Amino acid sequence: MTQFKIAFFDIDGTLADNTLPHDLSILERIPLSAKEALRQLKQNGIEPVIASGRNHLMLREFASKLGVESLVASNGTQVLYKGKEVACHPIAHSLLKETMLEFDRQQIRYIIETPERFLATSKKVATEDAAAKYIEYVADIKSLPPDVIQLIVRLEDRKAIQLESELLVAEKVAPVVMDVHLSHVSKATGVHEILEKLNIKPEEALAFGDEENDLAMFDAVGYPIAMGNACDALKEKAKFVTDKVGEDGIWLACQKLGLVQ
Repeated sequence: MTQFKIAFFDIDGTLADNTLPHDLSILERIPLSAKEALRQLKQNGIEPVIASGRNHLMLREFASKLGVESLVASNGTQVLYKGKEVACHPIAHSLLKETMLEFDRQQIRYIIETPERFLATSKKVATEDAAAKYIEYVADIKSLPPDVIQLIVRLEDRKAIQLESELLVAEKVAPVVMDVHLSHVSKATGVHEILEKLNIKPEEALAFGDEENDLAMFDAVGYPIAMGNACDALKEKAKFVTDKVGEDGIWLACQKLGLVQ
């Protein structure tokens, strides 16, 4: 069997059990068996990396408690290895402003994300969003920071959003949330950037996921694993379908591959 050197993990629905109450922290929603799997993987020389649509500000505190130092954050628009930035992919201001004006016209509410800040041009979003504690209200879009990596869109009563430019993609990251970022960037490009930095071959890498935004990541590694609660498209692409996150799916997959004991 291939000697694996690195393992990439999505969070929501993969490491963290989304069926548990969301007033629990991410750390509290990660099964003990998954935490032990991460510990043993690292102990056995396999680098665990969190690959998520979430910003590194939201990830780093609980990631460090899991012993995870490397992140493919914000759908690959920012990549960090052992806390140091490997890559960042901001959206050009002209494209960003054009997209925001179109969203405003369609009354689509959004959050502006940089590696270090969240901004909202809607006071309602800034105060009522689930991530409100991270969000600043800004009235003037002319003062946008230079390093906007994503727009986070709440779908509300929409099933999808249409983008005018092919340079951007709207990626579903939760049942009612889409992230808008550069179309050539994904979790997969983030995976490639870390593999290249560490001189690790794709066939020496594992990935665990459950949602549509993990599809590209599955193409980037040699051994993709879908959770039992994953969407059908991801299960079809996986080399192995494990149990649901709340049924020790991470641990069981690692055990099957002889990576933990």
